Amino acid sequence: MTETTDRRARIADAALDIIATDGIRALTHRGIDRHLGLPVGSTSYYFRTKRDLLVATVGHLTDRSRRAFTDSQPEPQAPNTDAGIAEIAHGIAIYVDGLLADRARDIRARYALTLEMVHDKQIQAALAVSLFSRERAVGLTRLLGTGDPEQDAADLIALLEGLVFDRTVGARALEGPVPGTAECIAALAAPIAKALTRPCAVDES
Repeated sequence: MTETTDRRARIADAALDIIATDGIRALTHRGIDRHLGLPVGSTSYYFRTKRDLLVATVGHLTDRSRRAFTDSQPEPQAPNTDAGIAEIAHGIAIYVDGLLADRARDIRARYALTLEMVHDKQIQAALAVSLFSRERAVGLTRLLGTGDPEQDAADLIALLEGLVFDRTVGARALEGPVPGTAECIAALAAPIAKALTRPCAVDES
């Protein structure tokens, strides 16, 4: 990683810190300079406008998610068996649990950005795929041979988004189980496995 790339990543990460703690309206170039102990004007040098900064921040969030997901997923074995589906569901649950346990800041920042950026279609579209990859989901549903891979992938992502929301600000955020535990992973894996084992649409004509 070059020094410029590293500095850009540090700035984007600091933006996530500020947004998660104080909201998007608290995000300024000078605020990031102070947060990182950089000379005044450093953030403006790399990102001329606030929108440039936001685009980079969302890109950084997405990159973090892609790396974390890849690191958490085993290569599926016999995916169309009950054991194979359980393994896939468990792997996805580990990733979701990692979001809840280790990346709560990223989730809070993303929710704050989503509300504020609803009228910016480019950033909104980038945020929509910043935690879960539609491409990967379609690849999985094709591997499983579902009836409608594109729609089934969209439904799977909607489920995962709901699980994250429920355990971040919904009822299960109050009830548990606590993220970062085997109990939480098991609780997440159960509905994921159900979604992956829906009957396939087979044309028997």
